Amino acid sequence: MPIFPRHTGPALLDQVVSVENLTLAWRRVRGNIQVARRGRSAGVDAVTLCDFEAAWSAQMTALADELRSGVYRPLPARRVTIPRASGGERAIAILAIRDRVAQRAVQQVLQPLFEPLFLDCSYGCRLYVGVPEAVARVARYADQGLGWAVDADIASYFDTIDHRILLGLLRQRIDEPAVLRLISQWLQAGALHGAEDAPLAPEPVGLARLVRRGGALIREAMAEAPVTPLAPPEDDLYAAAVWERPDGAAQRQGLDLRGLVAAASLVQPALEGARRLAPHLQRIGRERLLIGGALAAGAVAAGEVALRLRAASSPRGAPQGGALSPLLANIYLHPFDLAMTSHGMRLVRFMDDLVLMCASRDEAARALELTRRQLATLRLTLNDNKTRIAAYADGLEFLGQSLAPRRRGPRLGEGLTSFEEAERALRDVSQRAGERIRRGARRIRRGFSE
Repeated sequence: MPIFPRHTGPALLDQVVSVENLTLAWRRVRGNIQVARRGRSAGVDAVTLCDFEAAWSAQMTALADELRSGVYRPLPARRVTIPRASGGERAIAILAIRDRVAQRAVQQVLQPLFEPLFLDCSYGCRLYVGVPEAVARVARYADQGLGWAVDADIASYFDTIDHRILLGLLRQRIDEPAVLRLISQWLQAGALHGAEDAPLAPEPVGLARLVRRGGALIREAMAEAPVTPLAPPEDDLYAAAVWERPDGAAQRQGLDLRGLVAAASLVQPALEGARRLAPHLQRIGRERLLIGGALAAGAVAAGEVALRLRAASSPRGAPQGGALSPLLANIYLHPFDLAMTSHGMRLVRFMDDLVLMCASRDEAARALELTRRQLATLRLTLNDNKTRIAAYADGLEFLGQSLAPRRRGPRLGEGLTSFEEAERALRDVSQRAGERIRRGARRIRRGFSE
């Protein structure tokens, strides 16, 4: 039984490339970059937000045409590391400005499709809820007598998302190969490693060598690979992109010719895209235009060939930093949410951080084992260093907030055996409260008289 129902409304790609949607995406991308950093906001193409904004209407027209016609290809992301509040570092992908706009445009269309289907135990990057609501729910479970917690963290979550599983979940809801292909390309784009302030591109001779190397890899592999039929099954609309989700059979046979053809086909659309953008990028400068075109033709194509030649398992990872990544991360863990809540677990999840509230330590141990099994079906594991079973009375740290039992005084009604006693107790409480109010009023009048 599908987890997500099929979308039967208007075509999604038409919504993505509409002027209204792309304009809103551009405004949000622009608004998310601080003014002081707009001169250093470039991806690997060295095009900053200021450069893009210089002729943004022409840039947007070209981007819409590429998305609509299917020739759009994302550039590799530039990866930088930032320190974590809890220690260590976290990798962030910095996309080219045009890729950020395209991702935001797709996210704006897909978010309303998936958001109503998510469960209320999920709080990360959701509409109208966040950290305060997640923490409050944990405290509410504790008030209900659930005094034991499984405090867990998924190990390297974004880096271990399985592309085949994710695309399979997306296909349940989305019946448009063009949109699925866009998402797959962003997942496969990979990342370049380097410091944020490092040069954004190699020297032109390095770029030429990269392109030549990509062509040589294609020719060598084409000469050695066996010829296999390329016709996809008629009942699978997405089978034309089967090279993006390799299976065991393809690995046993060695190199799949379809992968080489797909990788080689990236070169021409990338060059075509660079040529179509050329009139609109004159104000940016010849050097940056060459960087963007060469990287699109060389780095993407050669990188894809290298991945297909050397990959031994299903591709994994969703780089953090793109507008679409949080939505994809919640989609990927939706089966986990369903499985855990169907077993009666009191789950509170904020992306890869989760808490399970239980009535006893034994129940918490069983919940932890169930968590491991359900995550294993998604090819995920727990971070043992950040996973524990704890008594709520000893304190709990969740999403940077310290939670502890609330201190309570004696409650009205404790020890009562009849409603007559309850009536007298209520009368005494009311009289004491009234007396405190009158004493306060007398002090206030004395203060005015003096």
